[in-house]
Formats: sequence, C-alpha cells, structure tokens
Amino acid sequence: MNTQARGNELLEPATVARRRHYADFYRLRAPIQINENPSVAVVGNCQAESLRILLDSTGAVNSFRIPAIHEWTSEDIDLIRMVLRTTDILIMQPVRDNYRGLPCGTDQLARFLPNSGSVVRFPVLRFDGLMPYQAIIRSPYDSSLNPPVVPYHDLRTLVAASRGIEAPALPSIEEESLRELAQMSIAELRKREKANGSVRVSDFIETWPIWHTINHPDNSTLEFLAYQVLSAIGVSGEVQDPGRELLGGLDAPIDASAARALGVTVMGRETWRPLPSEDIHQAQLAFYREHPEVVEAGMKRHAQRLRLLGLI
Repeated sequence: MNTQARGNELLEPATVARRRHYADFYRLRAPIQINENPSVAVVGNCQAESLRILLDSTGAVNSFRIPAIHEWTSEDIDLIRMVLRTTDILIMQPVRDNYRGLPCGTDQLARFLPNSGSVVRFPVLRFDGLMPYQAIIRSPYDSSLNPPVVPYHDLRTLVAASRGIEAPALPSIEEESLRELAQMSIAELRKREKANGSVRVSDFIETWPIWHTINHPDNSTLEFLAYQVLSAIGVSGEVQDPGRELLGGLDAPIDASAARALGVTVMGRETWRPLPSEDIHQAQLAFYREHPEVVEAGMKRHAQRLRLLGLI
C-alpha cells in the first residue's frame, strides 16, 4: 500500500472512530499514571476488555483499552511492544506463537516486558452446557469466516447440511446425556487451564451461570475471573458493578431441556435476541452449500457432542 493510500485509509470515519476509542494505545494522548499502582496490559479477545474494565474498577491497577488481538495489524504489534516496555504485568489469554501471521503469541509478547515484569494467563472461556447445539467452527481455509446472521453454528443445521436435507436434524437425547455434555464442557476448560497455567474459572462454572452465548460470559463469571486475576497478581480490591452486562449485546437461546437437566430456571431466552425474524437456519444452510469445508470441519471437531446429542 502506498503512502497516500495508507493516509486515506487512516482518514476513513470508522478508522478515526476506532483509533479515538483506543486513544491511549494509538498514542493520541499520553496515559497518565497518578499513583503507584501496577500498570497492567490485558490482552486477548472480547473477554479481555471486559476483564480489564472490572480490574480497573477496583482502583488498584492502571490500565487502558487495547484492541482485541484478532484485529491486530503489524502497526499494532509495534505499539504493543512499546506498551509492554513500561508494563508491570501482562494479563493475557494463551495465544500461540505467530497467531494470524503476527508475532503476538503470549510467550512472544512476554519478551518485551521489563526484567521485573510478569505474566498472568487467564483462560479463553467457553461453556455450552445450556446451549448444547451451539458451536464455533473455523474454516480450514479462513479462520475469520463466520456464518451469516449470527457468528455461531447450530449443530442441528450442520448435520442437515451434511445430509443434504432442508429441515434441521432432530436430536434424540436424555437428560443424563445433557448433564454429561455440560460436564464435558467444564472438563475441556479445566484441561486448557492446566495446560496453560492459567487462573482457574472452571469451578465457578459448575454453578451453571447463564451466559449470553457460549463464549460471552455473564457478569458473575467475569467478576469471578477478575478476583482470580487480582489474587494471582497479589493485589486486593473490590470489583465494582459496571451497571450493564459487559458482553450482553447478543443473547442466544437457552435450551429448555438442558436447563431442566441442570436444574436451572431461565425465562425469556427461547429465541435469539435482539434479532429480526430472519430464518437463521436457511441462511446458514446456504452458507454451508458455499463452504462445504466448514461442514466437514465441524462434523469432525464436534463428533463426540453430535453422538451424545443423538444427531449421528
């Protein structure tokens, strides 16, 4: 990209708004540290910014917004390195080396901390116990590719696509299998926590919190995570109520059978909200016809869940 084209891109309204939103990170203003609290950089997906908000609410750390890691460019890599040189603690989800072709893995970024700096890892949170048909599936050709209408897959639609039929596949499942699926989701999280040496959140999820989607936790889960991180960095503070659900922009349906199996009472979560009455099933079937590799990847990745759900 030539200099003029790059300049025009930076002047686009959406780009200007984004850079203003992350003004401290893009050095549009200098971060002000008026106390001796540790400076922290919280890095990861959308869960990371929600965690940062809660940590910052304690008044016990200094922080500022950092863009979600899956949005980073080479410019952001240069900027995060500058940030980390004066950061006391990198609080980060486990990210593999050279993620999306950039040197932004957790271990890679940790090298830019000062000698006195430290790293606290927190897990990528996913829980599908109350949404057993919802899944995240990555295309082997384009990991950023999402299905239409909602960025989540429904395993009943996936199976229909694999069979070349129009109607959603009908599950055949007992309550015991739904409880097994919920425990399997927690076991997967525990496995990741142990493998990555991250703070532990899986115990709390056994209380069956009602999340917005399988990877958008409710505030109670995020607050528990915040206290786990505060304990890990040796800082005490009281997390303040943010006055809104931090990741509540989209609510997925809660499966009534799964809720009964887990002894959870949920009201008003029968459909996606807020969404128009567009037929998600039909839109995603059309998507699968264009991207059969996603169907193949999903059937393979979620084979165990599909068997427990009685879909295969």
